[in-house]
Amino acid sequence: MPSTLSKPIRVRDAGDLYAAIPHLMGFHPADSLVVLVLKDHLVSMTMRVDLPRPRHRGLLAAQLEGPLQEHGASEVILVVVCPPSEHMPEELPHEPLVTALRHRLGGAGIEVVEAVWLPSCQKDAQWLCYLDIDCHGTLPDPQLSAVAAASAHEGNVTFESRAAMAAILTLDPPDALERRSTLLDELMTSSPDADPCTELRRVSDAIDAVEHRKGSLPDKEIVALAKALAVPEVRDASMGFAAQPRSRLAERLWLELTRACPAPERAEPACLLAFYAYQRGDGGIASIALDVAEEACPGHTLGKLVRAVVSAAFPPSEIRELSVKYMDSARELLAGTQSSSGRSQS
Repeated sequence: MPSTLSKPIRVRDAGDLYAAIPHLMGFHPADSLVVLVLKDHLVSMTMRVDLPRPRHRGLLAAQLEGPLQEHGASEVILVVVCPPSEHMPEELPHEPLVTALRHRLGGAGIEVVEAVWLPSCQKDAQWLCYLDIDCHGTLPDPQLSAVAAASAHEGNVTFESRAAMAAILTLDPPDALERRSTLLDELMTSSPDADPCTELRRVSDAIDAVEHRKGSLPDKEIVALAKALAVPEVRDASMGFAAQPRSRLAERLWLELTRACPAPERAEPACLLAFYAYQRGDGGIASIALDVAEEACPGHTLGKLVRAVVSAAFPPSEIRELSVKYMDSARELLAGTQSSSGRSQS
């Protein structure tokens, strides 16, 4: 995933950099390998994977090589976050993994300039280097760092764990989802045709209402928006709102609809949420939203496309440029361009 910060922040030393990891990722990693990709002395991308079983070390190294090369990486820092082992400090946890990664990535022209072990990313956690036994230090308070301040200023939230991050996408109760599914069946039966212009206007108005609306969306509006986003032209044009100042308001609407919509219609706002989160640099939320979309509608076309973008670690700047192109489609529809379209989960 890319860094969640839009502007470079200077850190004083290695400890400050490692303390910034939760804010670069959006959550505190555990039992993780974190890869910090360096470009011109900047962290241009942050990747996280679960620590592999011993037999999967080579496979993980091969899986990391592709995205790193596509990103144009030439230098990386490896950070292993996990509990200490019984043979410390002579033998650090997952040392064979670091060796395998150095060998594989080095052969691809990607230098591991540093590799460190951390028990956690909490204040006073001691970090040790794999490449130099005399290299060690203690983390400052991550909450008091310049990166934490910049992240909070941009409206980002740092979660205590990936599970805590995933919890924001907890679905509404089953009875509520079933009730809305029945209402959606009735709506689609009574009004099967959908005018993209009218439906996109409905979505646009709902975004404008987010800031001042009190309480949750009523069932009737949830169902109407689910029907609107099921029109591929409307859903695709809705990606264009990411290029507007109200992008964060739109993202809040996608989050609410992802929780509130029944399946398979839930996949549409979930894909939009993933797209919006990724284009502002939040790969963590994007990945979780894509999981929700896949569960709601396996093989969803847009979901697969966004997943490919996230997996390949495309720069968010390129995705933001794509948002501008979709904005042109939105303007055309909102200006009154009409075409026919039916219900779709693709």
